[in-house]
Amino acid sequence: MPLKTGSSNKTKSRNIKKLMNEGYKQNQAVAIALSEAGETPAKRMARGGMVKGFSPIARPQRFLGVL
Repeated sequence: MPLKTGSSNKTKSRNIKKLMNEGYKQNQAVAIALSEAGETPAKRMARGGMVKGFSPIARPQRFLGVL
């Protein structure tokens, strides 16, 4: 059965629930539903998604002592 198109949270939630009832694992169902909604990983990060690693710029700094 086809999924609903749309980007509202309600539509995404219904699509995820439908896919899980069809036997997809949760991770796969979420990926498929977000893809159908046209949401890319970059858009998820803009909404405050999870950070997977640190930027090399943000690495810990060495203490050089008091000058």
